[in-house]
Amino acid sequence: MRAFIISFFVVIFISAISFQATYAQQKDIVLTGMVTDHQGEPLPGATVRIGNTQFGTVTDANGRYQLRGRWKKGDMIIFSFIGMKDVREKYMGQNIQDAAMQQDAKSLDEVVVVARQNINELDIRAKSGVVQNVDMGRLNSKPMIDMSLALQGSVPGLIVTNTGDLGSKPEIRIRGNSSFREGDAANEPLYVMDGQVISSDAFMTLNPADIKEIKVLKDAVACALYGIKAANGVIEITSLRGNPDGRTTTSYSFNMGITTRGRRGVEMMDTDEKLELERRLQNRSTPGYRYSEDYYRKYFANDPNLNQMIAEGQGILDSLRTIHTDWFDELIHLNTYQRHNLSVRGGSEKTSYYVSANYAQQGGRVPGNDTHRFTATMSLDQQLGRVGYLSLSANAGYSETDTPNGSSYSPTDLIYQLNPYETKTGKLVSFSNETSDYTYNDLLSQYNSKSTDKRGGVSGSLNLEPLKGLSIDAVAGIDMLLNEGMTLVPSTSISERNSGVDEAERGKLSKEKNVTTNVSSNVRITYNKIFAEKHDFTIGGNMDYYMTDADNVSITGYGVGTQMSPSAINQSISGNRKPVVGSYKEKTAQLGVGLVMGYSFDNTYDLFATYKADASSILPESKRWNAAWAIGLGWTISQYPFLKDNNVISRLNLKASYGRMANLAGVSASSTIGTFSYSTDYYGNARLLQLLALYNTDLKAEQTASTDISLSVELFKRLTLDANIYRRETSDALLDVPVPLSNGFSTMKRNIGVLRNEGYELSASLKVLDTSDWRLSLRGSLAYNRNKVVDLYYADRLYASEEAIIPDYEIGKSYDMIYGLKSLGINPITGLPVFQGADGREIPATENPSKENIVALGHATPPYSGIFNLSFSYRDFDLDMDFYYVFGGVKSYSYSYVRSSDDANKNAIKGQLRNMWFEKGDEGKTYHSPFYSSSAIASLDYPNTETVGKSDYLKLSMVSLRYRVPHTFLEKNCNFIKYANVAFQASNLFMITPYKESDPETGSLAGTMQPVLTINLSLTF
Repeated sequence: MRAFIISFFVVIFISAISFQATYAQQKDIVLTGMVTDHQGEPLPGATVRIGNTQFGTVTDANGRYQLRGRWKKGDMIIFSFIGMKDVREKYMGQNIQDAAMQQDAKSLDEVVVVARQNINELDIRAKSGVVQNVDMGRLNSKPMIDMSLALQGSVPGLIVTNTGDLGSKPEIRIRGNSSFREGDAANEPLYVMDGQVISSDAFMTLNPADIKEIKVLKDAVACALYGIKAANGVIEITSLRGNPDGRTTTSYSFNMGITTRGRRGVEMMDTDEKLELERRLQNRSTPGYRYSEDYYRKYFANDPNLNQMIAEGQGILDSLRTIHTDWFDELIHLNTYQRHNLSVRGGSEKTSYYVSANYAQQGGRVPGNDTHRFTATMSLDQQLGRVGYLSLSANAGYSETDTPNGSSYSPTDLIYQLNPYETKTGKLVSFSNETSDYTYNDLLSQYNSKSTDKRGGVSGSLNLEPLKGLSIDAVAGIDMLLNEGMTLVPSTSISERNSGVDEAERGKLSKEKNVTTNVSSNVRITYNKIFAEKHDFTIGGNMDYYMTDADNVSITGYGVGTQMSPSAINQSISGNRKPVVGSYKEKTAQLGVGLVMGYSFDNTYDLFATYKADASSILPESKRWNAAWAIGLGWTISQYPFLKDNNVISRLNLKASYGRMANLAGVSASSTIGTFSYSTDYYGNARLLQLLALYNTDLKAEQTASTDISLSVELFKRLTLDANIYRRETSDALLDVPVPLSNGFSTMKRNIGVLRNEGYELSASLKVLDTSDWRLSLRGSLAYNRNKVVDLYYADRLYASEEAIIPDYEIGKSYDMIYGLKSLGINPITGLPVFQGADGREIPATENPSKENIVALGHATPPYSGIFNLSFSYRDFDLDMDFYYVFGGVKSYSYSYVRSSDDANKNAIKGQLRNMWFEKGDEGKTYHSPFYSSSAIASLDYPNTETVGKSDYLKLSMVSLRYRVPHTFLEKNCNFIKYANVAFQASNLFMITPYKESDPETGSLAGTMQPVLTINLSLTF
């Protein structure tokens, strides 16, 4: 497969070079530039075309465009946008052509309405708030099936972390966690697509080819319009729509390629070293000791056949030394990747439409792990005379993920367990014991999981402007996600064989079904008026309603054998293995009203203010209403006369904002109101009710205060610098804290303290070259987020229990701090670890550590992250490369591959024999004596300075080498094709890291991101 891919790629680009040579005398013209509005702001969506030709394009989210084709000197370059005067410039051979558009004098007396699905996307919001755009071109160049993971590195401060193997949901945070509570429910951003709230699971399944733009909203000014739902930030998605200019375009693209193995991580022992380690560890179940001379002389010293036994044992060992199985190569495989996308865009000035379908498939690193995904979308925009637009959208998706990876089992773990002298046939020393012999086939199908997501949504929006300056906008929609998951631990698995139950009760199956329904509606009235051509005033209000309905049902049963079907559950089983059925249903609603005001003076000074009050059904009636408000200022210094036409400083803007927002993310009604469920117990013939949780009548919403200052500078129209500093502080932060068991519960949700995130975000982009043939641009960013526990209301440290010695949270430390002991190395006399106490004395490993001896070891989440991007073009060739890096964090090492005498039957890390203490006087050793059980050494239950490592890494996250087939070639040979691109695209090609184990992102041996290499073909008809 790999040879085919490489050969295909070589043929394509050799052909491309020959095309380039053939048409060198008729090369395409490349024209770039930026389009701004009458206030000097970038104008996305403006049309740029060459008069009397087919060549045209639209500006991106930053107002920039690139137009390719063939035209002659003297042709007119036409810039157009609804409600503004056309700008016409004559082409005289220039490579760059900017345009500053002005309002159409005729339109000042006419009503001009634009279809707009996300009615909270107000222009005045961006003038003083932090709203950053994702580069959709680069996003679509990443061959990744997961939309969420593709966002990694796209925007400073947006942290996307892989959490496991293919199909695992990544963790997405905007400027860190805003709550003490862990998990997505309390900390993930709000997802809004075309004005409709969708779940993070639904976002994962979106097709990036159907998306026009993605905006990341970070500060209070940008987010407050959404109210208390948006305290963790917002990701706004705007989908592609039809062509209102009458053109019908059909596009098809496909990616076909392979997924490779990824990082090896820990290198394990080869046969010679492993057999010698077994001899030193003296475990009789291992061949390295069982057939050694040491063994025979110890247990058969007086046997007359001793020498013969030694010789026979040596023969067995010599035979084993001829086997060198690399289980990484045996278990981790190449797989396939493919994506197909078909779309049709068309329409007229009054009616436009967009229809698309997409199929994607990606195989995992281990057999049985793959994901299939299908999506479809359709939209229709209809002009309603001169007063408005009606827009309708429908979308659907289906995805299926299979995996053999469970919470306690993964085939990847076998890489670090199976011995190098073992093969896929024959008895396995690593898993067999005195009562059972296992082969490689017995290890297969230990666990199987299948999950499906079925998503569907419909929405509609209405944009009316009955009077000039008065806009009435409404949007409503429903999004449904049906998630079904089924897992099987078959009766043939080792865990079930060793369970001690009858064969008729073996085989565990669990199935659950979750239906999540999101209903969104929003009505907004906005009035805008410009006075004396300098005073731009906006005022408006809105009312919105959001409802989420979560319905869950699950069943767990036994006795299914190897059948993956609930119908196979043995319902006659009683006791601990009797079938268990569970169900949970919760509906929450939120009603909000808001006001917004904006004012701009002479395109230089901007003021924005908003206030929103939301009522949530989660809280008791007396505490139901909470507020979100923000105020922002903008100052465009480059509009002053002395800078307006300055060739050095082409743009200089300063923004500042402050706001407060309540936050109830991840809080359920059972935490605040008495909520009951049916118990399995009866009183007579009556079923008993029981509380779901110990509710807290004093619980309040978290309050998040955000401060943000940003500076944007453009120099020579080539270098752009952006800087943000921010502070986000959450007071009344919530956490499930321990309570006395006499309450009938172990925890209760309480407001317990203050948490702060603060930092800075820096980015720069530079156009190094910009000629008709050569173009080179560079972009880089650095984001730093420092989180700190500012206050705990009841103590300086918070522990999960009275017995715990490691704090969950401590004032002055980060919320994700890893705690442990300070190691002094291995005692050369005892062979056991030694640690340093708070008073400076040495603490032996056999002594139980105390709270005073615990120290902070580092941040689990790296505080620094950033990117470096390169874009290079030569004529019709484009090369894009993205590097992503993080540093400043630590992760604990597994050390599950370091073997003692008890588990010597499994393979060990390379070098353990050299670095392990075996006898008195061994100095400078890494691993303690193997003749002590780790479970018997209490101090080894905790991390220490020797068992954590830096989780810094730099990875090449994307490479795209694209060739655009010249228009002259297409016109001569296949004129029904308007545009054609051929590309080599790859993601996650390599990683450089000091972390010793497999993956510094997940901190696990198993879950590393796969490199993907593909060939891409894109055609537009």
